[in-house]
Order: sequence, then structure tokens, then C-alpha cells
Amino acid sequence: MAIPLPGTPIIVDIGSAYTKIGFAGEPSPRYVFPTITGTEKYKAVMVDVSGRNIYIGLDASKMRGVLKIKRPIERGAITDWNDYYEIFNYIFYSLLRIENLSNYPVLYTEPPFLQRETKEYIARVLYETHKVKSLIMVPTPVLALFGVGLTTGLVIEGGDGITWIVPIINGQIVDQSVQKLTLAGMDVNQHLKNLLMREGINIESSAVDEIIKEIKEKNCYFVLNPENPPKLNESFSFAMPDGSSIEIPNYIFHEAPEVLFQPSLLGFNILNIPQAVINCLQGIDKYYWSDLLSHIMIAGGNLSYSGFEERLRLELGQIIPQLGKIPKPKNVQPSKTQKMELKGKTRKKKDNCPNCGVLVDLSDGKEFCPSCGGRVVLPELSIGSLPIKKKTAILDGKTICTKCKKAIEDSASVFCPYCGENFESTDIPEIPRDIIKQAAPAREFSGFYNSSDDVTRFFVPENLQFAIFNGASILGSLPSFQRLFVTREQFQNNSDLLYKDISEIF
Repeated sequence: MAIPLPGTPIIVDIGSAYTKIGFAGEPSPRYVFPTITGTEKYKAVMVDVSGRNIYIGLDASKMRGVLKIKRPIERGAITDWNDYYEIFNYIFYSLLRIENLSNYPVLYTEPPFLQRETKEYIARVLYETHKVKSLIMVPTPVLALFGVGLTTGLVIEGGDGITWIVPIINGQIVDQSVQKLTLAGMDVNQHLKNLLMREGINIESSAVDEIIKEIKEKNCYFVLNPENPPKLNESFSFAMPDGSSIEIPNYIFHEAPEVLFQPSLLGFNILNIPQAVINCLQGIDKYYWSDLLSHIMIAGGNLSYSGFEERLRLELGQIIPQLGKIPKPKNVQPSKTQKMELKGKTRKKKDNCPNCGVLVDLSDGKEFCPSCGGRVVLPELSIGSLPIKKKTAILDGKTICTKCKKAIEDSASVFCPYCGENFESTDIPEIPRDIIKQAAPAREFSGFYNSSDDVTRFFVPENLQFAIFNGASILGSLPSFQRLFVTREQFQNNSDLLYKDISEIF
């Protein structure tokens, strides 16, 4: 596959479970491999590969029986920097094989709230070791939301180690309301493993985690009512790497991912996903609730189970009433448009010409200076005002307040000194329909939703696993976005440039 022209951003999306690599403008990643490394377990067996001491991605997965498998990223945190460095080498030199990386910028996807030291260390590795042309690091929820054409919404991103609930308004993350749940794919794996052991199925393999993960990805699903699931008596036969097979009861496949809605199944005392959504909204002004709930975006491979969207909609519908009444936006008639009107000539009798300074007599209606011909009288514009009426009455030559009926000594007063009534009022005439039709509709919150079904709306991409990559691919292809990339010299002079606000391009 041909390498794009120099200047095309390289997208690097390294997740806890899978790594996606490609170029901006492409519809899908060029390379997808598990984020695992493997080292020799039995050196006597590895006689034909003595020059290779580490295996990465698919190579490690294929040889998992004779390798010691490690995951350099756990719960969103990098735990082994040496292996992480090897993954970078594998990406640039084994997969992409780009001769000169100094011609290509890199778009690196980062989790929310990545520590400053970690972020700048990754940047230094890319700048100094791999000599990339320029770099930008963007939070994954922003990319996922942009991938479905939105800049405002509530992103539910479920990965292998962390599930994020992230509210985004106009391209900016509302930091104080972000929810981080240590409830993700690896917990589903653990619950599936517990269920299998309960049925007497004990997988004895050095790659048991990879086998459990494969079973989960191919078979697990959600049911709407876990207390009354569909009755399935058949069992599923799964082929093991050694050629044997195991029989797995079908009910296990819908019970395993249930931990995302019932963390107590694993003994966790934490919020589930729907509760975290409510907790997230409670930290934001009620004004934005409608926009966020009507733009719920689901991303991440751990949420790609069949039936997740329907189950989440059902669960949210049961607990959204806890928020109380949710205001809904509607189009209302705008107020009267004020037009600029000529007020007339100035009342000045004499004035100096602003051009030559000669004193000009204006009593005869002159508008131009007789000496230089410059305009002396400028037409004054004023915004059309509404008629002002006094809410007072005159009785026996005295001003009477119409509210408290007391006499007011100061007839020029704009309010009653006794009751505080404002004497001045304006009569607003009826707005002509042609003005209403021509004016752009104003948007304000008025009224409330009758039920949670009316307010919730989901945006689910075709492939949840590639949602972040697709957003990065679209964003990275925009010329306005490419101007935000930071070069090595700029980073060395000011590392804060790495924290640019990309919402300015939306």
C-alpha cells in the first residue's frame, strides 16, 4: 500500500486493548493489532529466532503459547515504558516503513486528563527519537464526537481498562463533570472467567486472558431484562488452541457483560454507566441538559456488544426523572428588530469644519463648508425608540401616583418615593408577520419534556472500535486543523503549545 504524500498526518491511536494506525483522510486504519508484547518463555524452543527478543501485536498473539504476554497499558496508564517504546518502533519501522519521518506530522490520541509529565515525555520521544515533523495530541472523546459530525454532546467511551463519560460543549470538555469508571472490558473478561469456572470450565493455558477475550468479543450480548432473559438451552462449542473444544452454556454470554450495569456482580461499589451519566449532568448547568442528552455518542470497542444501545436507553429512561424537569429548546418569535433611521439635521447654528477648521454659519441650512467643500453636517442615526408614557395622573395641579394615590411633589421623578412604582412605561406595538418571517429564529429554553424518551437520542458509528480513529482521520485532513500542529522548535521554546485549544476551528 502506497505511502501518502509528505505532510499527511499519521494517526497513532494506542489503546489498552488495540492499536490503530493510519493516515488522515483514510476511511479506516491501515493496521490494527492488539497492544501486547511477548518475550521468550522457553529459549530452547525458540531456536530459529535467536535474533529476536520481543514480539509485538499479531506476532505475539500468534505465538502466545510459547511467549510471556505483557500489556504495557493497563487501566489507561502506561505501566512499561520499554515495551511502549518498542510499540512505537514497530509502528514506524515495521508497519509504516516511512524512510523520513521528518516529512510527516503525527496526530496522537490521548485519554482525558493525561498527566503533564507523561504527555511531554511522549512528545519528546516522538520529536527527538523518531524525528517527526510536528505533533498534536487530542483527547479521544473529542475525536470520537467529531467523527459523527458533532461538536456538542455526551460521549460514552468504553475501552479495555476505563469507561469515560465526557460532556463536550462546542468542542471543549467540561472538566469538572467528567466521570471516570474503572469498569471496562477487562472487568467483563474477569466476570466471564468467573462464570466459566462456576460451570466447571477451567481454561489451562498461558494465554488464558487472550482466549477469554476472544470468546467475549465474538459471543457476548445484552438483554433488555436480565431477570427474565430469553431461554436458550443450547450450548456453544469453542475450539481451543490445542485442538480441543469446550462447551459453554449460552446464558453465560449475556450475563458476562452485565457488570457494566451491575458492578456489584464483581463486588465493586462504584457507579454503573447510566448512574455516571446522571452524575455527569448534575455537574452542568440545566441549560445544557437537553443538548447533551439529545446527542449521546457511544464509542469504544467494549460497548460494541449487541443490544447495548437499547439497554442503555431503557436504563436511562428509568433514572432520568431523578434530574427533575428537563427544559427543552424551541423556536420563539424574536423581539422587534430595531432599524436605523435618519434623525435629521443638527440643531447647531455654527460649527467648525472638520477638514479646514473654518467657522461655518449653519443657520441657513448649509451642510458643506464654503471654503473646502467638505461635509460639515453629518446625518445622525438613532435606533428607533418606543414611546414612553407616564403612569401618573394630574389632580388639582398635583402629580398623583396611580398605584398608591399619593401626591408627588417632584413632577419630574421617574418613580414614586412612597411605593417605588416606576412611572415610565413603554407600549410595544404588535410585530408585523413579514418581519417575523424575515428574522432568524431565536432559540431559548421554554417548556419541559414530558418523558425521558423524548429527550434522549443516540449517535452510534458503524464500527465503535474505530470511532476515535475515524474522527482523527476527518479532523487531521482539515487544513485549518493542520495549522495547529506543533513543531519541535516550538515545543522546545514553549511546551504549553502542546495544550492548544482545538475548539477554535469548530
